[in-house]
Amino acid sequence: MILSRRLALGLAGAALIAPAARAATTFTCGAALPFSGAAALLGDEVWRGIQLAADAVNANGGIAGVRLNLIGADMPSPQDATAVVNGLITNSHTIVMFGSGDSALSYPASAAAELAQIPFIELTAPADGICTRGFKFLLRTGPSTQMAAQLAVQTIQSRFAGRNLGLLYNSGATGGAFASAVIAALNAAKLPVTLSIGYPEGVEDLHDEAGRLMRAKVDVLLHAAGPDESLGLALAARAQNWQPGALLGYGAGYRFREAAASLPGAFDKAYVIAAPFYPEPAAAISAAYLARYGTAPRAADSLTAYAGARLVFDTLNGVDGDPGKLLGALRQANMPHGGLVNGFGVQFDHNGQNTGAYVTLQQWRGGVLVPA
Repeated sequence: MILSRRLALGLAGAALIAPAARAATTFTCGAALPFSGAAALLGDEVWRGIQLAADAVNANGGIAGVRLNLIGADMPSPQDATAVVNGLITNSHTIVMFGSGDSALSYPASAAAELAQIPFIELTAPADGICTRGFKFLLRTGPSTQMAAQLAVQTIQSRFAGRNLGLLYNSGATGGAFASAVIAALNAAKLPVTLSIGYPEGVEDLHDEAGRLMRAKVDVLLHAAGPDESLGLALAARAQNWQPGALLGYGAGYRFREAAASLPGAFDKAYVIAAPFYPEPAAAISAAYLARYGTAPRAADSLTAYAGARLVFDTLNGVDGDPGKLLGALRQANMPHGGLVNGFGVQFDHNGQNTGAYVTLQQWRGGVLVPA
């Protein structure tokens, strides 16, 4: 079930229930995600992955023999995050919290869970700063913007060396973090950037930015964008009869099927830096997705969320459902690459980042996202 935003906000002032007061036989996990607002597509895809993981666990007998109860709450903006997280904890007695779809939401949501001393598992929000605040109750199972930046630089070195490079990015929590990491990595690799342009998140008109890139003779463009921005760039480039020799996209604007389908042909042959999109070992998860939602997976976010949530559920089952042992058991986990269904390994560093997570280079070909 999904807890309404109104109910979550109404519970914000209630006293938090201490972990020790919860019934040991109740396994309720909460998910604070954007089901409405600008990041609703992200939130819904993450939610689907968590739901599929919960379905699989319950089909196998639940956690320590007890059925898993999963509750989602709408977190449309950073201003709502604290109330939504506290509402889930107070009303539903959640023992674990999942998030967040979007980095801007993860910062306040994970902070609220930290204050309540509830484990917060970040599944997909990638900004590096999320995991560098010294939090004790936060772990991230998915990849970081630093990982994406490193792959971007490796790709430029191996495939596009010596060509004019441009960087275009939104200055939001994810886009800004990626830009910071990739600029540092490019500098370290002594790869010059012909032109770098930042703009506010959610901008739809990128006509001026595209014109500047064209006049600078940018041949390889690295673009960190949301759905509106990737479409805005495609329209602006088409209007000016300009197309870079190669486009490397990062963010929801490039990895979601809906974004690519919104302007047929615009993303064809564009490269995408993202978590693995349903490799062969995940075929059963893809089939379960299709059966439950009546459509093929829209992005890797659902599989990334499935893998992280399933890791948490299986680990909790391995400690006989004791939430007090969950984080310790996860921090001790050591799985090689391929240990999770999407190909991730598992090993958390001192910041709580899963160093076994990674991103891959993919490409849109004929409307299908495939390994590059």
